[in-house]
Amino acid sequence: MTTLETVAPTALPQDDPSIRIGEITLAISCARNVRLINPDPTYHAFLSGAIARNNKSQIHARLILGKMPDLSGLQKIFDTRESWTLYEDAGEYWISLHPAMYPDPFWIARFDRRASRVVVYCSASSQSAEEKKHELVNPLCYPLDQLLFMYHLAYRDGMMVHAAGVDLSGRGLIFPGCSGAGKSTLARLFARCRIGEALSDERVIVRRTDTGLQVFGTPWAGTEGIARNGRAPLAGMFFLKQDNSNRLQELSAEQALERLLQVVSIPWYDQEAMSRIILFSKSIVSQIPAYELNFKADASAVDFLVQSLSV
Repeated sequence: MTTLETVAPTALPQDDPSIRIGEITLAISCARNVRLINPDPTYHAFLSGAIARNNKSQIHARLILGKMPDLSGLQKIFDTRESWTLYEDAGEYWISLHPAMYPDPFWIARFDRRASRVVVYCSASSQSAEEKKHELVNPLCYPLDQLLFMYHLAYRDGMMVHAAGVDLSGRGLIFPGCSGAGKSTLARLFARCRIGEALSDERVIVRRTDTGLQVFGTPWAGTEGIARNGRAPLAGMFFLKQDNSNRLQELSAEQALERLLQVVSIPWYDQEAMSRIILFSKSIVSQIPAYELNFKADASAVDFLVQSLSV
């Protein structure tokens, strides 16, 4: 996780401090006049001022400064043991970001199960004040935004996938894989060969829209820092395996589902959201061809894939 101290900040537009990912708007409001700072420059292309304002699906986020709730009586359901913890109470979720470097939580967020609304309580540690000027490190970035989008998508025919994504002449291809499978490597090869447009080297959104299944780039980049605000119709899935040669093997729907569920963001502790994401995954593998792609980590992999898709 990138620390807040070392990354170059990006200010959100003050007239519309929102982030839009996968045609979902994360609309941010605050009762006080503050300047929001994004800790990661990969969000720049996803800010409200950079793209059209026609998103139908929204997550409404309200910031409250200074007031921190007590979570001691809530049921803990997930703990990263490093920075954040998730709690449940009366049908709502609470998440507390508490890095070891701070004596108190950096922020605490409360959101409904469908992630349509979220309230974020920001501590003094996240704020800096100058004369007549208040700045706030935007809490609605990693990890909070990913949790919100995971739930929001679960109820709206969508999901987040650990995968590189490429728009190849209007065909959206995703390359799922766990850490070390070669997602960033393959995305870098496409970029260097100047074939297609890489959408992401780490995580994409797949969702059903009015025009069918689409793959979207996200700001949650990998080691190559590829985070393009783009989309393409989903046309194929290629599960990665680095090798000393290039080979392509078609997978059955059952084989594809087994592999896909290993790389989809799923809240296994939430029965309803989990079931919805699994059901959506099943619909994906029944419609989209899936393959195992053994690839060599050089330009020959891109040439091989393009030639295979041209047959």
